[in-house]
Amino acid sequence: MDSETGEVGIIPFSTFTELLKKSEIDISDGGFATNVVSLRQGGRQVAEQFSARSKKNGEFHYAISVASAELRREIRKNTGNFNYQLKIRDLDEPENREYIAKVASKHFQNTVRTTKSRGGQNTDWVLYDGRTLRKYLKIFDSAGSEDDLIALLATREHQKGNRSPRIDEPVKQLMTQAWDTFGLDSKGLSVANVWDYLATLIHDENKLRRSNKLKELALPSQKTLKAHRDYLLLPTEVMVAMKGENYTRNKRGRGSTDIRALLVGEMAYIDECKLSLITTAKERGFWERLSDEDRMALEKIDEFVQQRLHLLLMIDVASSMPLAWVLSDKPKAEATLALLRMATRDKTREKIKYGCQGDPAPAMGIGSIMSDNGSGLRNKVVIGTALGLGSRYVVGRTYASTDRTNVERSFGTLESQVIKLIHGYTGRRPGELPSYDANANGVLVTEELHGILTRYFIDEYPSRRHMGIGMGGRRPAEVLKELNETRGLFRPVDEDRRRIHLGLKESLTPTDEGVRAFSGIWYNSDEFQRAVDRHPKTKVSVFIDPDNLTHATAVIPNEEQVFRLRLQITAFADLTLPEVLELLQAHRRENPDVSEIYEDRIIATRKKFYAELNRIGVEHGLSRSYSTFEESKAMAERVFSGARVVPSPRKAPTLQSDEISAGTDNPKEFSLGSGLKAKVTGDAPGLDASAPGRITHKAADTPQDAAATEKTKLTSKNDKNRPMGRPKKKGKFT
Repeated sequence: MDSETGEVGIIPFSTFTELLKKSEIDISDGGFATNVVSLRQGGRQVAEQFSARSKKNGEFHYAISVASAELRREIRKNTGNFNYQLKIRDLDEPENREYIAKVASKHFQNTVRTTKSRGGQNTDWVLYDGRTLRKYLKIFDSAGSEDDLIALLATREHQKGNRSPRIDEPVKQLMTQAWDTFGLDSKGLSVANVWDYLATLIHDENKLRRSNKLKELALPSQKTLKAHRDYLLLPTEVMVAMKGENYTRNKRGRGSTDIRALLVGEMAYIDECKLSLITTAKERGFWERLSDEDRMALEKIDEFVQQRLHLLLMIDVASSMPLAWVLSDKPKAEATLALLRMATRDKTREKIKYGCQGDPAPAMGIGSIMSDNGSGLRNKVVIGTALGLGSRYVVGRTYASTDRTNVERSFGTLESQVIKLIHGYTGRRPGELPSYDANANGVLVTEELHGILTRYFIDEYPSRRHMGIGMGGRRPAEVLKELNETRGLFRPVDEDRRRIHLGLKESLTPTDEGVRAFSGIWYNSDEFQRAVDRHPKTKVSVFIDPDNLTHATAVIPNEEQVFRLRLQITAFADLTLPEVLELLQAHRRENPDVSEIYEDRIIATRKKFYAELNRIGVEHGLSRSYSTFEESKAMAERVFSGARVVPSPRKAPTLQSDEISAGTDNPKEFSLGSGLKAKVTGDAPGLDASAPGRITHKAADTPQDAAATEKTKLTSKNDKNRPMGRPKKKGKFT
């Protein structure tokens, strides 16, 4: 038979034997039932395919058939007729029935009675009459060597009843049309809506049938309409049509039954969830110190500050152990980096701080990180950081919860066991708690919530039995210990590499004391100081782990080595960066009333100091060591005037060198020296001609003559030793 066309043909036996020699020829039964069980039971071949009641009946029939065959063998042995067949009257004899019941009880492992017990309803297994016993014996004898005898002798109650259709074919066609064109709507129509639509179709069809003198169609019930849909489509197909592919994949998706990791840290799932919880901004220990006005102001602010936080969680796939958990009001890249920092570091600090009894997951590297498409989880900062740490980053499919079953299930467990018990619980969906005011009861602060979650993820969740795939009811804490002893943890990340990719960065200028990060945390090392001397006045990049301040990593440009710096302030060794910054702020924070007292004390002390200085200066006659505005301006003018050339007030009488002659009588020429007579011209009225060999000056009556006289005094021989500049003390040069 051709499997594609269904055509049946006949070939010669010689051709058939040749075809058997070829490897590509496959001999099959063509889907036809070839044994007695399949022919009798309508295709069913094994006992497991039947219901429990039918299977039990098959075992009973097998037991009485074996007992009947044993009776027949005994009769043949006693009579010597080996072809003897049991008759109905033989099977109805009391002695034979007692024998069959006794043997059948041994094979059936239940008591088989020959007659029904008197009384009310009972569950006794009663032996059939001879006709029925002979019927099942014939079926028993017809079985082949490979047939399942219990399945062969099982009752065929599933084939009972009236199998004729009770709904007309036109009605079936209209029901199919109603579901196909109207019912499978994504708006989620009910069966009642489809039934109303079917009623209109049947009404229109009955109008046409009445005009043709045909019998009207009956409107089926809603249950029949739903059963017809279930006959046409599988439940998964109905869900896809009405709920969508994404919803159906989450509800009925496959592929979540595989053990995806064998090593702790080999693969981790991260996800975020908005907690159904209202938290407040009030801080314990601060509210009672406020005044009434401040309390009223803070109450108004608190109405807006009340918020729902997001929980970011990382779960190890191999051990189902929580690796990290972070609370954030805005789940952005910074929160995800904090989650990675917590997963790759030691969490003993949280254990001691919140009084946990169990042991958290140790520090380890992450081989593969899988997240969904959340903007805070899937971004270039997080992916780049993961790749820098040597991890593989995998983005799960959208609306595919089966890709991250471990972490998705953890959120549901957390909400049902912890979140719904806390004050301020809002419910899983809007309107779930109509009589509970979550805003009024949201008094839990963030630090208290973080403590509750820490104790849950360290003490409670790892101690519970886990029935997930690969866990087998074991506890995550025990699985972590077992895998750590047998296979070990994933290799932790190098400290410097971890700080560079996950730490906080600051660009600082080093000094002899090292570098000062965040305005008060000093780091230094010997190797770093030698490298700084080779690169003076160069800013360096310092990376700090905010959860562990004992060391920092420094990178110097054009330097191959990465330097590990030690904390110089040992008082900060056990603190985190937020705690250090809070401590520094607390040092600077002061009560305004106390600040006013100290400021007044400082001002009064300064006044006394200034008055004491003035008194000492007056008593000892000390000159002032400061200048007033006017004196400063005057001295500046003298400095500026020395920097330029002042022109002469009038042109002096001069001659060229070739015009000077002793024999000429030039009005601009006069003689100087002993025994010589000076020639006085009109241009030099101040010269006295009656005093030969000596020049005398006559007082000038004009301003120009006064200026010339002053200039002559400044250029006398006594002025050549006069010092330049201003005197050290106030006054004039003498």
